[in-house]
Amino acid sequence: MSAPPPPLDPARAGENKGRTTTAAISTVAAISTLFAIARLWVRVRIMRKFQFDDCMIVISVICSWMSVGFSTTAVHSGSGRHIQTLTQEEIQGAILFTLIGFVPGILSFVLPKMAVVTLLSRLLNPSRTHLIWLWFMCVFCLLTMMGSVGMVFGQCQPSRSQWDFSVPARFCWDKWISVDYTRGACAFSAFVDFYLSIYPGVVLYKIQLPTKKKVALSAALGIGSISTVVAVYKITVLDSLASVDFTYDSCDLTIWTIVEGSVITIAACIPLLQPLLERIRNRPWSTKGTGQSSSQTPGSHQGYADIELSDDKSRIRKIRRRFEMDSVLATRNNDEEPGVAPMPAARQDRILEEDEARLVASDAGSQNDGNSVPSKTGQKIYRTDEVRISYARDEESGAGAHRHQDSWS
Repeated sequence: MSAPPPPLDPARAGENKGRTTTAAISTVAAISTLFAIARLWVRVRIMRKFQFDDCMIVISVICSWMSVGFSTTAVHSGSGRHIQTLTQEEIQGAILFTLIGFVPGILSFVLPKMAVVTLLSRLLNPSRTHLIWLWFMCVFCLLTMMGSVGMVFGQCQPSRSQWDFSVPARFCWDKWISVDYTRGACAFSAFVDFYLSIYPGVVLYKIQLPTKKKVALSAALGIGSISTVVAVYKITVLDSLASVDFTYDSCDLTIWTIVEGSVITIAACIPLLQPLLERIRNRPWSTKGTGQSSSQTPGSHQGYADIELSDDKSRIRKIRRRFEMDSVLATRNNDEEPGVAPMPAARQDRILEEDEARLVASDAGSQNDGNSVPSKTGQKIYRTDEVRISYARDEESGAGAHRHQDSWS
């Protein structure tokens, strides 16, 4: 950026990307802010919750507007115009505020990834190993992107020499080293976006749900694939970091950095907006297929439970406890009956794991029907709510034992 720029064609001297840059980044930041506000309204006013992923969304929106503020200040200093048409003071201001704006801009598209992982871990209940992998990708993405910031600011020593031309640089490494490193970091960020967008579809494909609902949920949870396209395109404009006409060429990178953060923020908010849409429509969405609507009231949000397959770990634990209780009762009954061999423990665990996954998907529907016994579609083992208790009582005459049996169902 300190190399002397080449002569400029007089016909291009009036070109200015400043207004376009300011309008674009302000618009996308405002749209993502509206989605974030809608999400917070649902979480705080309707669901009465404010969790880690909500905090990440709030911080991301703040970072987006910080980046917009620094980028707008850079435009006022001269960013968006060719460097040959600017004074030395304007060049220094444009370079400084553009570089500073990249820091919150990067955070604006990295932090929502953590919000998405938190949401998916609550909705889809991944295994411990898979959950560690999801968080590893997010943390590693954050570290590599922050490393790119360090590479850009540290490519000359002292760093101030990059925007303050009165300070001589002791040494500078090749700018393309920073560009190549940033390409790799952005490619990994795009991979994380792609992985998080297809993961819900893979999980939902294995769950017993109507096809229409699977497609709707996969689309809602996988809308972050758009940010993958944005991230890939952004890689093509990273060359501006090494451009001699930095004040003009870097505008595209500024725009797409904030667009990427806004898109993934919107993608993290959309899956949680169903209760708000129900309030707007003044009736719940259909949860049992075409032409049928749920019997819930607009304030109950049973449809939201259909999306949030495991709203919290306590719900999964409650379901597992019900399975374990039924298994114990069934085993005891088998032990008491002559000629019936008790079921092996390994077989019981396998049945629990298989049936628990089916119950999580169908639990909300069974509650609405008021009947926990599904229709018999084949030779399967089903959980019931029927509990039988038997006990023996000696009569006063001592003539024998009278066996009494109560039943609740």
